[in-house]
Amino acid sequence: MLAGCVAGASDEPADHDETSDLDPVAWSPDGKADFSGVPAVFDHDSIIDNTVFTTQAVDGDGIQAFLESSPYNNRSWLADYKINGARFADRLVEIAVARGLDPVMLLVRLQVEESLVSKTTMPSASRLNKAMGCGCPDGGGCSASYSGFDAQLQCAADVYKKWYQASNDGTGEWRASHARTSLDHVSVVPRYDATAAIYAYTPWVLPNRGGAWLTWNVTRRYLKHFDQAGTLSLP
Repeated sequence: MLAGCVAGASDEPADHDETSDLDPVAWSPDGKADFSGVPAVFDHDSIIDNTVFTTQAVDGDGIQAFLESSPYNNRSWLADYKINGARFADRLVEIAVARGLDPVMLLVRLQVEESLVSKTTMPSASRLNKAMGCGCPDGGGCSASYSGFDAQLQCAADVYKKWYQASNDGTGEWRASHARTSLDHVSVVPRYDATAAIYAYTPWVLPNRGGAWLTWNVTRRYLKHFDQAGTLSLP
């Protein structure tokens, strides 16, 4: 079974090493992307709505521009990275759209897991091999089947799609309108299938420092950056 990077119940995730991601994101109230789909105030039951999760908000050129001039005031190493001859940006879109996901969700996951978007130099191969923490179940090592950067991107997209659908059809442990307790002992009732999928990937809330809170805050940061660049397209 595919699994995201889930720490053991007694082991909290390591501190996020891009400290600027922990700064709350301010957004102009008339900004077109400051909408209820990613609430302005953190709500552990409503991280991201289904529209934001599944609608292709950006294309390959938009992601490339994002990487060239990132919200970290730098040029990400991913701007030059190619996968099988294709720009990383184009491959990311291809993987996400094939699974009915917004490419921004995978970009956010890449940052939340290993702070790889904000890096300016290419990380080590060992770090890329587990970039999304995917295929790395509770209390065990990472599966060789999902080793490699492209494999990690595909694995993460498959996990998100799997748990989104499992919430939608009522078979998931994490599902919309169903109470469940996070690993940091918070009772969560996901309002959306998208929020349930995020918790299924990594079931921590961790306000102001990690988990679902970090996914929410980085998503707001990235959508704001795309919005300000004029490359965001969402209902």
